[in-house]
Amino acid sequence: MYVNRINSTSIQYEDFRKMKLPASWIKKVKKDIANVEDLTITMLVNDYDLTGKKNIKKSNLKKLGNKLAQNNTYQELKKYYYTILNDVEYFPVPQKENGESYVSFDDSWYAVRNYGGARKHEGTDLMPEYNISGLYPIISMTDGVVEKIGWLEKGGYRIGIRAPSGAYFYYAHLESYATGIKKGNKIKAGQLLGLMGDTGYGPEGTTGMFDIHLHLGIYVDTPFGELSVNPYYILKYFHSQ
Repeated sequence: MYVNRINSTSIQYEDFRKMKLPASWIKKVKKDIANVEDLTITMLVNDYDLTGKKNIKKSNLKKLGNKLAQNNTYQELKKYYYTILNDVEYFPVPQKENGESYVSFDDSWYAVRNYGGARKHEGTDLMPEYNISGLYPIISMTDGVVEKIGWLEKGGYRIGIRAPSGAYFYYAHLESYATGIKKGNKIKAGQLLGLMGDTGYGPEGTTGMFDIHLHLGIYVDTPFGELSVNPYYILKYFHSQ
């Protein structure tokens, strides 16, 4: 039944982009990237939402995997999950020495934003304990290469890191960049990128249009161009580590 249903459909991109992944599944994939196969099958069976869902027996997953080995939808989706999850190692804002967090964040995927016209929020905003610009360090979640850096009207001073497996990690509204960082630099997971700020929503140098925060976006290449995916569940997992 599952195989016939999967064989008769293509990827539902809007559902895929919500990335509704409980911590238990992210932990499995980070422990052994081969588990991305089981994740992909389970996502397809459960309409891309694993929150509150029971796991499928391992033996049944293996059977399904064998039957879906040549299925294009399965193979494409597996590539996306691998691309997004394989390289992530760190939460982007270091914790306090006692393990408590400097930031809070909610699942604001597709929340309404109005600057520049009505649009949908395609990322997660990490809000600091104190609304002070230049106080909180931002580190890279992954290894990678600086693909883009500089001012964007909506993103302020931003930096974009292309991770080895292909995902693009976007850090926006920085107050400043770490010394020496420029386009083309190789970056290590955990390396300082800059300091959290409130830049953006205007010409270069604009500040004060919103509270201090980090906007974190994750993007993956698809046949329809680069698509954003919801970072919330990934951030939630690494925040607890």
